[in-house]
Parts: sequence; structure tokens; C-alpha cells
Amino acid sequence: MTGPPDRGRRLVALACVAAPLVAGAALSRRVRAALIGARGLGDGWVEGGAGSGFPRTVHGPTGEAWVLPRPPRRIVSTYLAADEILTMLVPPDRVVGVSFFADDPAISSCAGVYPPSVPRLRTQVETILALEPDLVCVAGFSEPNALRLMIGAGLPVLRWSRFDTFPDILANIRSIGAAVGSDARAGALAGTVEATLADLSVRLAGTPPVRVLYYDPPSFTVGRDTLIDEILTRAGGTNVAAGAGIVGPGQLGIEAVFGLDPEAIVIPRYVGAAPPIETLRATPLWRDVPAVRAGRVYEAPGAFMGDVSHHAVEALSGLARLLHPEAFR
Repeated sequence: MTGPPDRGRRLVALACVAAPLVAGAALSRRVRAALIGARGLGDGWVEGGAGSGFPRTVHGPTGEAWVLPRPPRRIVSTYLAADEILTMLVPPDRVVGVSFFADDPAISSCAGVYPPSVPRLRTQVETILALEPDLVCVAGFSEPNALRLMIGAGLPVLRWSRFDTFPDILANIRSIGAAVGSDARAGALAGTVEATLADLSVRLAGTPPVRVLYYDPPSFTVGRDTLIDEILTRAGGTNVAAGAGIVGPGQLGIEAVFGLDPEAIVIPRYVGAAPPIETLRATPLWRDVPAVRAGRVYEAPGAFMGDVSHHAVEALSGLARLLHPEAFR
């Protein structure tokens, strides 16, 4: 096992490399679901926690182990879900770097939370090293060579790659909570999500499922083995894209939409973008889709529908109310 990184080793790595940390940081929000499902190195875990105090040991992506003598005070987050989770677990002054997406109101649920003095990371390894973090939170789509460079520099790295289900999200919350010494807050946050899931399950028991299409114009949809599929299902719907055999992110043309004949269409609305419902209604072919004619096209906040932190349950709650208002009277 190794202790905190020493300055000499960081400077050696700084002088040698300038590699991207997050592959695809410039990709559009519409392929985020594809990114978050990426797999590669192993996920990290924390030895200790649940009142055991410090020191604790963080186990890394390739079997490393770092002893944290005390709760980290210089935390770097390189992906949006960790940015959002950390807002609930630690004071902002313990976070010294966040992802570049943290301030994007279209997809971020923590825009404006972190002060401007906290660097927004565009994924250069040397920038992260210069921050001298005592914990770096990375995701499954982080570039493996960059991770190895950070590991070689002695930085404690906590990696998480599973974002496809609510249990994945809850496990990530608890993992980050254990690493930063906020076990009780993480447990309370996860408990709130679990309570909401349980309440919705009771409310929606016995309701007839609605055939739903998740559609992000011009042609993006999401099939099975995704968090959005679970959201549609838990909200009392049946994901017609999943029923058509689509796995993960996919695309549908207008002809395929007619063939699927959804009873309702859910469209993410991004801050600063034109209202998607108006776009559909202004398109002749779309006006003939039965769900559009029936007025069953629902806008959902894009930041929630694409979220893979605790905020995802807000997307679920909002959608359940749209699909089954009778269950909330």
C-alpha cells in the first residue's frame, strides 16, 4: 500500500505527459448515455467506513491501494455525476476541481453551485496534478492511459463505471461517501432515493402501462440496459424502443416511430434550446403521429433525464406524474 503522493513524483509525471482524462469530453449531450455505459478497468472500492473513522483505504482500478489518513480535503471530480453527488456530501471548499460540464445548464443539476475559483477541468492530466488532490473521482469512460499516469504519480483514484440502474447510482453515492468520510450523508441521500422509489412502486401498482417512446430530436432514442429504460418502466411505462430490440442508445426515423405507435412520447428539453414539442408540431409528418395528435407528448428537463446521480429519481417522479396523474390525486 502507498501513502499520499509526494511532490517529486507529481512533477515527474507533469514533465512527461499531457494526455486527455475523459475521452469524448467534447461530444454532444445526446451521446452521454453511450459514454456512461462504457466499461474498462475495474471499479474502486473503499475499505472502512460506516462509522469506522480514518485511516481508510481506497482500492484503485488496477489493484492499487492508497491509505487516506484523514478525510480528503482536496477532492477533484472529473465527471458530472460526481460533481452533483459531492454537492450533497462535502462543503464546496473541499472540492478543488470539477468537470467542465458542471456549469452546463442543459445537462447539469449543479450549475452555479461551485464558485468560479474552482477549476473546470478540460481533462488535461497536468492540470489535475497541479491541483495536488488527495482524491480523484473518475468514471468508466476515463482514458485508461491517463488513469495509469495519475496512478503512477501516486494520486488516489476512485473509479466508477456502472450507471445503468438505480442500484448502480446508489452504490456510487455510498462509495464516494465512504471515500470522503461522509458515510451518514451518503446513506441519507441514498435512503431518500430508495424511499421515493418505494413510494412510486406503491402508487403505480396495478396501473396499466403506457407505451412510451423516449425521443431526442432529430432521431436519438434509448433502448434496454439503460437507466432511462428503467425510468420509463418504473414510471408506469413500457419502452417501445426496447421492445423493438434496441439496446443502449440508438436512432429511429419517423417511419419507425409510426411503426412503434407509442401512446406517449417523452422528449428532453434542454435549457437554451427551442421547445422540442413546438418543433414536432411544426413538422408535417410528426403532426400525423397519433401520440402527437392526442397531445401526449411530454417535455422533461434534459438535465434530469440524462442524469446518473441522485437527481435521476426526480426525472422518474416527474414522468410518473405525467403518465399516471390519477395515481397522485
